[in-house]
Amino acid sequence: MKKILLNLMILLQCTFAATPEQVEQYIMLSQADRDLVQMEQMLDEFIPSNLTKSTEVIASRFNEYLEKNLSEQEVSELIDLYKNPLLQTLRELDSDIPEEELQEFNLSLQENPLSSERLDLNNEIIENMVDDEDLKNMLHGLEEKILKLSGEENHNEKVLTEEDEKAFLSETRETFRLPMLYTTQTLSLEELNELKDLTNTSLIKKANKVEFHGMMYAIDEFLVEMIQGMRKQFMNEAIKEDSLSETFVVEE
Repeated sequence: MKKILLNLMILLQCTFAATPEQVEQYIMLSQADRDLVQMEQMLDEFIPSNLTKSTEVIASRFNEYLEKNLSEQEVSELIDLYKNPLLQTLRELDSDIPEEELQEFNLSLQENPLSSERLDLNNEIIENMVDDEDLKNMLHGLEEKILKLSGEENHNEKVLTEEDEKAFLSETRETFRLPMLYTTQTLSLEELNELKDLTNTSLIKKANKVEFHGMMYAIDEFLVEMIQGMRKQFMNEAIKEDSLSETFVVEE
């Protein structure tokens, strides 16, 4: 019976797992493709100049994670959902809008008493899209990896304080808030309400969580490979130095 159940589970997973083609189409429709590019560009700056390493692993690991954690039916439904013009608005979120322009727009909203409902709706949309616990886990996961990179992997003291966590969460939400307000300024309150409801569906919330965890998994894999590469390079240089020292002694 146990063997039958095990085989059935494997069969179901193979039958209903999302296909690579589906995942690629979904990534193109959601904003995940742009997020991946931004993440790769950011991590490229962390690679030491003397280390040959590519951030291409991030996209492949991210895709693999989505294929394993979203079913074929879920991805099919998500593809249909993201064809909705309101959800496509999220693809237009631009983090490169000049800060001065954003602040001026924000000030104009704050001074307009009729904009309070718009502000509230945008905040609710962000609440649906951003999970505090996921952000905290990401923060501490990156902290752990950075300690390993610095050679302090046995560091037992907590480096980040509760105040650091709160500041990080606040800054992250603010990073979303202003571009969201700016991008959705042409939407009516009725459309904003609809967008709020769309981002609050269980499938969209699951997809957001899977994307987030997939990104963290991809970054983790990238950092692990980079750490291994740095250690390997260090060992090779140490062996080379030992060989040169031995050669020098023999010649003496």
